[in-house]
Amino acid sequence: MNDSHATFRLVLKSLLAAALMVIAVVAALRLASLLVIAFGAAVFAVLIRAFADAIERHTRLSGRWSFAAALIVTGLAVGGIALLFGSYVGNDFSQLARALPAAWQELRYRVAGLPGGTQLVTSLEHSRPDGGEVIGRITRIVGSLTTIVTDVLLLVFGAVYIAADPDLYRRGLVSLVPPKHRALADEALRQSAAALRHWMIGQFIIMGTIGLSTGVGLALIGVNSAVALGVIAAATEIMPWVGPIISSVPILIVASAQGVQTLLLALVLVLAIHQLEATIMTPFVQKQAVLLPPALTVFGIIAGGLLFGAVGLVFAAPMLVVGYVMVKRLYLIETLHTPTAIPGQDSDT
Repeated sequence: MNDSHATFRLVLKSLLAAALMVIAVVAALRLASLLVIAFGAAVFAVLIRAFADAIERHTRLSGRWSFAAALIVTGLAVGGIALLFGSYVGNDFSQLARALPAAWQELRYRVAGLPGGTQLVTSLEHSRPDGGEVIGRITRIVGSLTTIVTDVLLLVFGAVYIAADPDLYRRGLVSLVPPKHRALADEALRQSAAALRHWMIGQFIIMGTIGLSTGVGLALIGVNSAVALGVIAAATEIMPWVGPIISSVPILIVASAQGVQTLLLALVLVLAIHQLEATIMTPFVQKQAVLLPPALTVFGIIAGGLLFGAVGLVFAAPMLVVGYVMVKRLYLIETLHTPTAIPGQDSDT
């Protein structure tokens, strides 16, 4: 009788465990975008916490007041930049929004003059959506904008709450691990946060440099809306290797409307900037952090976009950083006992 009860309990526990696993997988799939936003909040929380810790080290403020100071300084900086340059940048984006359709029409006209270009343009004309489809697309765009605003608000508030007490959330994650592995899990999380902090700081440096050099270069060769195009180039750098390809599209479209010479100069500028980025800037800036292999980064970002949409594109690279550290710490070092440096630590990668 006891054996039958023990067998029944074992079967029941197995069924419950399997059911919980299925529920967890289904929930993760349904809430995938929300989970990525939560990860994004953790990414920005790492940066806020790093700023607060720097204030605490260099002042006599306590941890709580340092965190408050970090939020205030960040808010004032963002507000000041928006106040000083927001109107100018906004006007440049308005000009860009007006210039892109005309530039696209000019590009189509040039393509039509090439061998086989007329057939290509004709096929594009026949593929234009009708009025109902246009209304449907506008409705979807409005819905997407609402979703973006909601996601950004969740991201900001989540980052602030996590940065206010990161130890609380780290202890919560560690408590889900069996007791004998909790010390290792805690160490891996700390090392991942350190690597992520180094990578994000380095990436922001690269973003600023690329945006500034692109904007100034385009202005020097006479491309319209150079400031807006520079901002786009900086923003898309959050997606290493993929971002430069995305940002080059509007640059070349706008430049094409100003003549072949301007188009060629813009093409040379874009290629030169991103060649310098790939060969000099990224290796130099990220050498103390996580220098992700290019092929891994490209396919990882594409996979993030396919799995999670636009939010996956944005946060695919930080997820790769965390995964890179976890593989090194938990698999190479702990499982295979292979000595290897942890990115973001004192030793080089």
